Amino acid sequence: MPTRKQIQQHEAEQAVAGWQSMTLLLEHLRAGRRLTPVTPTIMCRAGEEQYGALPVDTQIYCGADVEYSSSMYASGGLLFTAASLAASAAINSGNRRRAEAAAAPQWRHGGRFHAIVTNQRLLLMTDQWTSYHYNALLLIQPNPLDYSVELHFEGAYPIRLRGPWVPWATVTICKTLFDAPWPPGFQPPAHALQLTTG
Repeated sequence: MPTRKQIQQHEAEQAVAGWQSMTLLLEHLRAGRRLTPVTPTIMCRAGEEQYGALPVDTQIYCGADVEYSSSMYASGGLLFTAASLAASAAINSGNRRRAEAAAAPQWRHGGRFHAIVTNQRLLLMTDQWTSYHYNALLLIQPNPLDYSVELHFEGAYPIRLRGPWVPWATVTICKTLFDAPWPPGFQPPAHALQLTTG
């Protein structure tokens, strides 16, 4: 079983390899070359090309059903009963506020899954394959320095992907959609900008 230090070393190596892969892809695209498909590991649709597969940590922006219990208990004399009811009301109010905060829309951990990037969609293997078609993409928000990207698809909760290979996947998706390594209006990190502008 690997030690914590070995796991951290592996994660650091993956982060470096993922970043280098993104920078090599940026250089490849800057030279006017097209994305290079790989041998598919899925049944591709007509005209679909697979560009790679990667592990990703996912988060979903959504609300949640949260239950809380409330109770009132009072017995004894008038003063004690009033004090008990006031204390119960304060406790119930605090429980309700915590439940409302927990239920509010927020980024929620989805898990680590296998992802596949093609020229038509992003696939995530959760309990089954889920396809996110690029023609339903409303917004893409890259954050390469955090090794993450947020994807907002029509009819689905927004998803955030994070992992060492996500910057490479982001450039691949953007090249497919915009014929550019980044979405319109996005200001890439300075060292990545040097690779995209020469």
